[in-house]
Amino acid sequence: MKRSWMYRRLHKVLLGFWSGMLLALILTMTPVEASANIVNSNQVYSYTIMQRDIERLVKAYPDLVSMETLGQSPYGRQLWAVKLGRGEAVLSLNGSHHAREWMTTTVLMKMIDTYAQAYVNNTTIGDYSVRRLLDEVSIWMVPMVNPDGVVLSQQGTAGLTAELAQTLRRYNGNSTNFTRWKANMQGIDLNRQYPANWSTIKNAGSYPWYQNYKGQRPAQAPEVQLMMDFTYRIDPEMTISYHSSGEIIFWHFNTLSSNAARDQAIARTISRMTGYSLVSPEKNPSGGGYKDWFIQEFGRPGLTIEIAPYAGERNVPLSQFERVWKDNRAVGLYSALQTHSLWLNKQKVQYLQQSMDVLAETGLYSQIGKLSGGVSIQPQRLHVIAKKGDWYQVQAAEGTGWIQSSPGKLAVVEEIAATAELKVSVPAYKYPDGYAPKVTFLEPQTVQVSGRWGNWLLALTPVGSWWIDGRTAELKWPVEEEGQEAAVEPQGAEQMVPGPVSSPEI
Repeated sequence: MKRSWMYRRLHKVLLGFWSGMLLALILTMTPVEASANIVNSNQVYSYTIMQRDIERLVKAYPDLVSMETLGQSPYGRQLWAVKLGRGEAVLSLNGSHHAREWMTTTVLMKMIDTYAQAYVNNTTIGDYSVRRLLDEVSIWMVPMVNPDGVVLSQQGTAGLTAELAQTLRRYNGNSTNFTRWKANMQGIDLNRQYPANWSTIKNAGSYPWYQNYKGQRPAQAPEVQLMMDFTYRIDPEMTISYHSSGEIIFWHFNTLSSNAARDQAIARTISRMTGYSLVSPEKNPSGGGYKDWFIQEFGRPGLTIEIAPYAGERNVPLSQFERVWKDNRAVGLYSALQTHSLWLNKQKVQYLQQSMDVLAETGLYSQIGKLSGGVSIQPQRLHVIAKKGDWYQVQAAEGTGWIQSSPGKLAVVEEIAATAELKVSVPAYKYPDGYAPKVTFLEPQTVQVSGRWGNWLLALTPVGSWWIDGRTAELKWPVEEEGQEAAVEPQGAEQMVPGPVSSPEI
């Protein structure tokens, strides 16, 4: 059988560069260090601090964390959404629907910071492999749904016009102490605004107030409409809405009997993780909450988690945070695991019948989702039979089975013959991904290039054939005719993996 181009390349490289490869192996064993803690939880966590920390997290983890605004609150503050992870399955978490419950924002921001560090260092949290989960799932978080209300609860009416300050004091029972404030700055309780049994919400005020006023109509508040639009767009498999306080979990809202066992099993596991009690389902539940609307609209697991011991009409004291964090540290990861399972079960098998390249050692398993009892397969070109979600059925030299794709490990590599001019020192990676192990650093020079995938170039280096980010290099093609200058190809265009030939349902 004729050897593939990858076998020929590896054979040639291994013969010529044994000493260099030894150096490479030593370097690949050195973990990439993550940034130090960005989120400081030992403070009153304000809108301004949150916005600054989101920007710092995006800068520290540009290929793992991203941000976008969903739109503006009634008083011009952005509702920030943060995406953590790289997978197709989507989990949604949110906090601070209620102003005085701003510690829920701290919990979510601490999750982003902690999970991102664990991803880069490839460490576990509890029993969860953070890197594997965040390669499978993208966690979308809206850490502060009610930024106007949070600012009012934390800072009072300082900086507001006299007229607005007077109106808000009236909504607050003529008190100047706004620490108990739950509503947005229009006096509307955002978690009584969603179109889920809105007309029959219990204990709802009839005029703007610091809590419980459900508004004149559902989704009247811009914050709620933005959250609904965002949820439709990202289409999550599961959601958690964080609140405080009471250490209880709501998980049921007129839930279909066909979904009740599934949703209760998830809630029970989180109950065991946190020590929080499950709230029993009601026959005629009061609605209007985000979780209520999500369960009603999507028919998927939705939870409201009330953190911390009951604190009454005030914010949870800062002294409680370490306890809260210990309880909830792994909740996002467990929820990501459930999210991926729910998403994968919905995917249809697509038949591909194409060749692809495995670019790093990968596990080959007998079944989809089974991550034990497999064998390791080495870099090679293999035949892909089918795909389901992020799993591929393949014929490899080691046999036939299923592999799970991770960023940069499975690709269609284009064979090319070119050179790349490195004008600055650049890292060389084991496979084409910014979080792959770094093999070495290349000083400015010209290197031979034998393959390309997206922005990545397969470069022949003094210590072997490794991948470099093509955006850091100038790619040049061979001169075809005497006197003709080499063509320079601009970098940056993404190269997509070919789609399926057909996608029958089996």
